[in-house]
Amino acid sequence: MVHLSELAPLFFRVEGGGEDNFGSDFMRLRRLSTKYRTEKIYPTNIGEREENVKKNRYKDILPFDHSRVKLTLKTTNQDTDYINANFIKGVDGPHAYIATQGPLPNTVIDFWRMNWEHKTAVIVMACREFEMGRKKCERYFPRLHEEPLTFGPFKISCESEQSRTDYCIRILMVQYNNETRRITQFHYTNWPDHDVPSSFDSILDMIGLMREYQENDDVPICIHCSAGCGRTGAICAIDYTWNLLKAGRIPEDFNVYNLIQEMRTQRHSAVQTKEQYELVHKAISQLFEKQLQILESPTNSQIHDGMSESSPDKASHPSDDERWDTPPPKPP
Repeated sequence: MVHLSELAPLFFRVEGGGEDNFGSDFMRLRRLSTKYRTEKIYPTNIGEREENVKKNRYKDILPFDHSRVKLTLKTTNQDTDYINANFIKGVDGPHAYIATQGPLPNTVIDFWRMNWEHKTAVIVMACREFEMGRKKCERYFPRLHEEPLTFGPFKISCESEQSRTDYCIRILMVQYNNETRRITQFHYTNWPDHDVPSSFDSILDMIGLMREYQENDDVPICIHCSAGCGRTGAICAIDYTWNLLKAGRIPEDFNVYNLIQEMRTQRHSAVQTKEQYELVHKAISQLFEKQLQILESPTNSQIHDGMSESSPDKASHPSDDERWDTPPPKPP
């Protein structure tokens, strides 16, 4: 069981990062990512192949081989299994999230192949089509009242569109081989690239509503920005922690640094800047604070903890600086 007395210290630990600690912690993360690249601890051989180079939006953001999404749905004889996307594990499974780049003109069909194959019900788009005058994502959907768009064998139409503070919600109808599926798209439009929004309240609002449309990890949630690592990683980290809280499964040694370090072994450069790293801390701190308020209420003194001390899923994290600079084991 996670008691109030156990959650409160975690809250103060997360809340009390401080500007200096955020900076030094993030530099540790960057050193580890550099180590992964230079020592090829997590190879990206498939993304480096000549035939796949043109499918990568950024030459320095490639999917790790061990966690990459492999496409098996083929719509033509020319289709391959490659897309710049990785699975990120969640509270209840290894494939809770698909972290991917914003589609390119030549990868939109692959994007829809991936979402169809994995029966995606929710897509989160955390960028604009254009930012600072540059194309950040090929538009893979029509807006409300626009004609349906066709990408190869996929026909996409927009059934509804609802505007909320800093984001909108679209209901997309996707047709393939005489079958039609409904996908809910959350499009966050007020998050600058390599930066953070002025307020994270709307991010928490969006993530909370996102989980009303998809409560579990039976199928992955597809999350993308432009590169599929910075803003995408921040959303994954916040949602993952929120799910731990709701399930009462926050480990006693939980900290944001270890969470991001683990995510960066699954998707390159997840949470890409110090400012995004700080945003994740602040958002998670607010989640902890709200949970503490619930626990402090007279009707709720404790929440259930699904992890025992002997559970193989219970995280075991290093605490000193030297061990924090040690990469996790190589993937199988």
